[in-house]
Amino acid sequence: MMTSIYSGVSGLKAQQTKLNVIGNNIANVNTAGYKAQTVSFADLLSQTLSGATAANTTTSQGGTNAKQVGTGVGVAATTTITTVGSTQSTGNANDVSISGNGYFIVQGGGSSNYQFTRAGNFGVDAAGNLTVNGYNICGWSDFTIAADGSYVFNTDKAVSPLNLFSNGKQVLAASATTKSTLTGAIDASAEAQGVTPATAATLGSADNATANATGFTSVSDDLSSLAGTTITVNGTAVTINSGDTIQTVLDSLNAISGVTASFATGDGTNGYIQLSTSAAGSTAALTVSGDNSVLTGLLGATTGADTTLTATGTDAVNPTGLIDTSNLEADGTTTLTVYDSLGNAYNVQVSLYKSYVDSSDPDNPVTYWQWEADTADSNLSVNGSGLLAFDKNGKIITTNDAYDATPSITLTPTNSNASAAAFSVALDMTQVSTSANTASLTNTSDGYPAGTLDDFSIGSDGVITGVYSNGYTQPLGIIALANFTNPAGLLKIGDNLYTTTVNSGAFTGGVIAGSSGTGSLSAGTLEMSNVDLSEQFAEMMITQRAYQANSKIISASDECLQAVINMVR
Repeated sequence: MMTSIYSGVSGLKAQQTKLNVIGNNIANVNTAGYKAQTVSFADLLSQTLSGATAANTTTSQGGTNAKQVGTGVGVAATTTITTVGSTQSTGNANDVSISGNGYFIVQGGGSSNYQFTRAGNFGVDAAGNLTVNGYNICGWSDFTIAADGSYVFNTDKAVSPLNLFSNGKQVLAASATTKSTLTGAIDASAEAQGVTPATAATLGSADNATANATGFTSVSDDLSSLAGTTITVNGTAVTINSGDTIQTVLDSLNAISGVTASFATGDGTNGYIQLSTSAAGSTAALTVSGDNSVLTGLLGATTGADTTLTATGTDAVNPTGLIDTSNLEADGTTTLTVYDSLGNAYNVQVSLYKSYVDSSDPDNPVTYWQWEADTADSNLSVNGSGLLAFDKNGKIITTNDAYDATPSITLTPTNSNASAAAFSVALDMTQVSTSANTASLTNTSDGYPAGTLDDFSIGSDGVITGVYSNGYTQPLGIIALANFTNPAGLLKIGDNLYTTTVNSGAFTGGVIAGSSGTGSLSAGTLEMSNVDLSEQFAEMMITQRAYQANSKIISASDECLQAVINMVR
C-alpha cells in the first residue's frame, strides 16, 4: 500500500517538473533565439517478487515471467530542441539572425571565457563596442586589401570583442587619388586636326651606293684623294683634308644642328655616308650642295653636276604629331574628380582630339588621338598629354610603348591648397575605343575626402561595413560564429547565453558565417523562439491530467489504509 503512495508521489514530482518546463517554454515564447525544452520520463527501480522460470519439458510445465512491481517514475532528461526558429523582420539594421546552425560568440559579465547566444538584437555602446544585452560580440577586426581590391580578414587569430571605432575607424582619413579608369567611346567620324609627323629625311640609298660604288667598307677608309673638296649641309661647309677618314667626316657632319650622319654598309663592299634629319615643316629639311662627283662618291646620290640635293620627310606641325589644341573643340571628354592628400577635391578634364591618320599601310591604317589633362581650378596645376593609337577596328593599340595607354599625370596643389603634397594619377585608357558618331567617355577614380562614421551594415557573411559622411565605405570587422557537434549539450546560463559542457563538444574557434556548417546571416531580422504554443498547451493539458491521476492514486491508497486501520475498532 505504501509503495503505491510513493509511486504517486514520484508521479506528482515528475509531472510537476514537466509542467515547470512547459511554463518556462510558454514564458519565453517571445524571447529572441530561445530554444524550447522537452521532458522525458523513465520508470524507477522495480521490486522483483519472483524471478522468471524456464519451461520444463520433463513435467510439461511452461515457463513463467518475473513478477515485478515498479516504484514510480523519474525525469530521465530535459532536452533542448535546437531547430531554427521563425524569422521576424524588425526593420532594424542592427538586428541579425542566423539562418542555420551556429551561435554568436560573446564575452563579458565578469568572465573572460566565451559564451554563446542565438539572440541577434545587437547594439553599439558609447565606446563603439558591438554588444547584445551588454555582452561584447566577438569576431575579427584586422584585414588586408588584396590586389583586386577585396578585403581579406585575418581569421587565423583568436576571436576578440568587436569595436567599430578601433584603429581610427570612426574617422576615415582623406586619401589622395592614385588611379582613374576611362571607359567608353570617342567619335571616329571626327576630322583629323593634324598631319602625319615628319619622318627622318634621308640622302643616299643602298641602290644608289651600289650603282655608284666607290669601294668604302668601313669608317676607317682614307679620304685623302678627296682632300680640298667641300660638302655644304644645311648651310654649313665641311672640308675634307688630307688624312681624313670616313669617321672624321662623320664627326664633322654630326656636329651640324639637326643633322645625323651615319655609315651605311651598302652591299657590304661599297658603303656610303647616309645623312638624315628629323627636323619638320620645311620642304627643304635637308639640303646638301657640292661637287656632284664628291656627292656621288660619298653619299651614293646623283643629280648632275655641281648642284644642290634635297631630301625631306612629310610636312608636319612638329616631329611628335602633337597639335595645338588651344582653339579646338575636343572630340571626347570626361571629367575626373580627384582628391589631394588633405581631401581637397578638384575637377580635371581629360580631352581627346583626333590628331592624324597614318595610311602608309592601306590595309592596316592607324588613327592617332591626342589626349590632354587640364583643369580650370586655380588651386591645381596639371601636367599631362600624349598620343594614343587605334587600329582599323577602333581598338586601342597597347603594344607600342611610344603611345602609352596607361600614362600618369602629375597634379600639384597650388595657392590656398599648396600645403597638400603633389600627387600622380595613373590613367588607364585601355578600355577606350573609337565608334562612329559616338562620344561617351566615363571614368571611375579612387581617392576621397575625410569622413566620419554615420552608419553601418552587416552582410550575410558577417562583414560589418561602415558608411561614412563622405559617401565611402570600408569594413569595420567581421562577426564570427561558433558551431558544436552537439549543440543540445550546451548549458543554459541565462541572458540567452550558453556555455560548453563535456557533452556539447569544445569550442575550437570562430568561423565565418556560411562556412564549416554554419548558416548565413540576415540583417534586419531576429530569430523568434521555436516554442510551438499549440503543442505546449496540449502537453500542459496532458500533464495536468497526469498530475490529477497521480493524486488520485495517493487518495485511493490513503482510503485503503484507512479501511485497514478501521478493522481494529
